[in-house]
Parts: sequence; structure tokens; C-alpha cells
Amino acid sequence: MNYSKTVFLINKNVRAISAQYEPGAEAEIFKTLDENVKVGDIVVVPSDTRHRFTTVKVKHVDEDVDIDFDDTVQCKWIVSVVDTEAFESLLDMEKTAIAKVKSAEVRKKRADLSSALFEDNIEELKALPIAAMNGDSAEGSDPNT
Repeated sequence: MNYSKTVFLINKNVRAISAQYEPGAEAEIFKTLDENVKVGDIVVVPSDTRHRFTTVKVKHVDEDVDIDFDDTVQCKWIVSVVDTEAFESLLDMEKTAIAKVKSAEVRKKRADLSSALFEDNIEELKALPIAAMNGDSAEGSDPNT
């Protein structure tokens, strides 16, 4: 007798969830009391891997379970739903932070290079028409005169 399915007989709130380990693989039935599990969710389930857990993707919810107590396939519990939205939000925040750090790094490098290059020659460089900003020369005169 396959006792892993008896909970479907004793608790009408247990949901049968069909999920796949790999895209295109045959779906397996898992059980849960979580009423929020939906199609497309990534859920954690027990496994024989290194830390005894892995993930599967939910394909169907509230399956009609043919409770065959003579089969040997164990019906495992869903441990939890992976909060992929929170994870994606975290990745977006990290991406924004990295962009700001890179921008600050570029500004710092420019400032350091400018300081090192112009420190000894600033007066000569200011006198050059190419150093003019906003139509005014570095000396405050019109470079076209």
C-alpha cells in the first residue's frame, strides 16, 4: 500500500499539484495545503540531491487524483513557493546600484586624470581657445577675437 497518498483521503484541503522537474519532462503529482500555489510557480520539493531539496515548475493545480494505493510512486509535499518576484526585484536593485557605482568610478577616474594632467600646466591650458567652455575662453574672453 502507498501510504504517501492517504492524506488525500483524510483531509479534503490537500491539493494535488502537477509539476515538472525539467521542461518537457513528465509531470509528477505533489501535495500541498497552500491554497495560493498557482500555475507557473516555482516550488521547492524534497529530493535525493545534495541538500535534499530541489525545485519544480507548477503545470496544473487541483488535479483530480486517482488514488492508486497499489502504485509505488511516492507523492511528496511541496515545501514552499519560491518568491521569484522578490528575487527579480532584488536583481533590478543590484543592477541599478552597480550602474551608479560604475558611473561614480568613471567620474573619479576623470577627476584623478584631470588633476594629474593639468596640475602643472593649468595656466597654459586655460589660455588655449580649445579650453573655452560655453563660448567663453578660460580667461573670460571671446576665443574668436
